Formats: sequence, C-alpha cells, structure tokens
Amino acid sequence: MKKRPRRPEAPHVPEALLMKSFRRNATGIVLFETVWGLGVPFVLFLSVVPAYLTALGTSKTLLGFVMSLWTILAPLQLLSGHYFAGPRRLRAAMTLFLAAVGLRLAYDVLAVFVPGMWTPGALVAGFVLAMIAYVGLLVIAQAIQMGVLTDNIPKKRRGWIFGLRTLGLGVGGIVTGLAASWVLHHWASPFNYRVSFLVGDSIWFAACFALLLIRDTAAPARQGRQKGFLRSVRGKFAVLVANPNYRIFLFSHLLNAIATALATFIVPFAKERLGVADGSLALLSIIFLGTGATLGLAIGRVADRFGYRLVGFIQSVLLLAFFMIAVSARSFAAVCVAYGLYSLVSQTLSFVLVNMSVELCPGLGPTDLAALGGTLVLPLVAVVSPLSGTVIDLTGSYQSVFFIGATVSVIALLGFGLLVREPRTGRLYQVRQIPMR
Repeated sequence: MKKRPRRPEAPHVPEALLMKSFRRNATGIVLFETVWGLGVPFVLFLSVVPAYLTALGTSKTLLGFVMSLWTILAPLQLLSGHYFAGPRRLRAAMTLFLAAVGLRLAYDVLAVFVPGMWTPGALVAGFVLAMIAYVGLLVIAQAIQMGVLTDNIPKKRRGWIFGLRTLGLGVGGIVTGLAASWVLHHWASPFNYRVSFLVGDSIWFAACFALLLIRDTAAPARQGRQKGFLRSVRGKFAVLVANPNYRIFLFSHLLNAIATALATFIVPFAKERLGVADGSLALLSIIFLGTGATLGLAIGRVADRFGYRLVGFIQSVLLLAFFMIAVSARSFAAVCVAYGLYSLVSQTLSFVLVNMSVELCPGLGPTDLAALGGTLVLPLVAVVSPLSGTVIDLTGSYQSVFFIGATVSVIALLGFGLLVREPRTGRLYQVRQIPMR
C-alpha cells in the first residue's frame, strides 16, 4: 500500500534570521503600500467601481455580482499554496500583480482613447470581464503576498507592520485625493470614471516593482509538488474543519464578512437616494484611506497586545454602528461617518482571518490559510451581494438590506464576545472522546 506524500510543514525560520532583513523588508512593504495608495482614490473598488457601474445604468443585481467578485473567485487562492509555494513565490506574486493591473489597464486605454469601438453594452461587458480577470489574478497574488509577509515578519511585530502598511496606503491616497476629485469633476460622467481608472491603474502598475525590494528569507525550499491538487486541498480542509476553535472563529468571521458585503450598498444609496455628485464621492476614497492611516496602527497594537479575538469583536461593533447610521442617513455627512466605520472593518478582515488562523492552526502556512479561509466563507458571502441587489431592485428599499446587516452584526458580536477563543489565553476548546460503558 503506497504511503501518501507527507504534506510539507509551514516554514519555521529563527526570529534572529528574520530580523537581519527586517528593515529592508519593512521598507519594501511600506513603499509598495504607499505607491499603491497613490492610485487608490482613482480606482477604489468599494466606491469608484459601484459608482461607475451605476453611471452606466447597470442593474443592482449585476452591481452586486461585481461587488462580490472577491468572494466568488476566492477559491482561486487555493492555487497559490499548491503551485506557487516554492522559493520563487515572491516573483510569482509580482508577475500576477502586473498581469492583473495590466489587463484592466488595457480596457482603460481602449475605453478612453478609442471610444468609437464601444457600444453601451460593450462598455459594461468589457468592464465586467476586465474586473473578473483583475480580481481573479489578484486574489492569487495577494494570497502569496500575505504568506510572504507573514512568514518574514516576527510574530510580535505583525500588528505593527499592518499598521505601517495602512498608514502608507492612507498617506499615499490622501496625497492624490484632491487630484482624483478633480478628475471626476472635470469630465462628464461616465467618461470621468474611465479617465480615473486609467490614472489609478497606471500608478498601480508602477507600484508592483516595489516588491523587488523584499527579501523572502523564509521562502520554503524547493520540493517536489504533491500529486493530486484536489487530494491536497481536501487534506488541508480536513485539518481546519477538525479544529473546533477554528470552526467557531470562522463562523463569527463569516458573519462579519457578510455584513461588510451588505455595507457596500452605501455608495449607490448615497448616489441615488441622496443625490450625491460624482466629485463628492471621491471624498469616500479619502475617508477609506484616512481611516486606515489614522487607526490602522491602533488596531495593529490591539492585535499584538490583546489578540485577534478582540479585533474581531471591535469589527462587529463598528459594523453595527455603521448600519444604525445608514438606516437613518439623510445627509452625505452621515454617509461619510458610516463609510469611515466600514472602511476600517474592510481593511482589517483579511488581517484577522490570516493571523488568527496562523495561531489556531500553526501546522499550515499563511498562504494556505488565507486561501482556505477565503474559500470556506465563499458559499454564503458569494450570494449575499447579488441577492441584496435583487431585493433593492424589486423593493426599492436600501433600508431593508441595512437592517439585515445590523442583525448579522449583532450575532457576530455575540460570537466574538462569548464563544471565540485563542491560544494566547490558554483557554481553547478541547475535543475529548467519552468512553462508552
């Protein structure tokens, strides 16, 4: 009987060795995020994308589908741990980043400089296809990148580095925020959005080369690839599902992810119900980045000192506050306050998922854990945005969706507050076999 090949363990590198390249890696990580941030106000997925689709006159169902692409395509992350886990994983991540941004940049160039080749329907179809390719490649790249960053940063400094990343991202975005607002004011809709995407994607393409500065000290040695992709994935899933602490955490995290997906409808709500102008919507990008810049370090400090369970609890509280404001919002100022709360949660979801998973399941690498966790939350989150968009199309009511989000947030709050446990407390759930008499 043949023995199954042993699954390679996650790399364990002495902290002293990681510290030798820590400054260089921190510089490369923060530089990448800062330059990336320069482009964010022009192309922010959570505000510019839904605003552009709304300007094109697409249905809320299609809008919900596009806004849930990150969840729908999450299973592609599983490829990262199986095919890109070797010593050249950082170069693979950079190549995928360039391809993802480059494909959407091609759409931008053609839409701006060759407008005669497009019909209204082709503009929508082209953009949706470009978004599918962009998100599909980026989810693989980001899973690899998350593994590289987590492996190469000492455990007690991961929250701090997260804070620096959000600070760099925020500062970069704030610097170009006024320029993005000018672009959206200067040209008529929807052409202004195409120019905005062209500028932002060009900056993002340049940002990818900052990854060359990172030294992947913890890169795993070259190994023979395990035979059977599906068998390998099934084995990793079995490890996670067998862990009761992980199951309880993932359920609570799933609820926060669902509530965050529902919260994305604040942008079309502001545009359609409150009549907010396109130029004013650019302020949401600045709020998104400013929130991370000002509060990211604080969240990282909380995670390093008190653990990721508390961060998940804070996320639930912020989401509940968001929906309470959204339900009664009558002005753009209220939308901005709510969007600030939402922004902090959306920027910390993957941070909590990966790092809490690493603590609960140290035998699996962060790349695998990011991919597996994202895939496990897929079935429910993937249908939330399209179904919510359909509800809005049929009823015309955004408030009903916001009320559902508030309910989900309360359940998540109770889960993180009462049920979730983590290793640093020494109080984990144990599965014990009860002897039968």
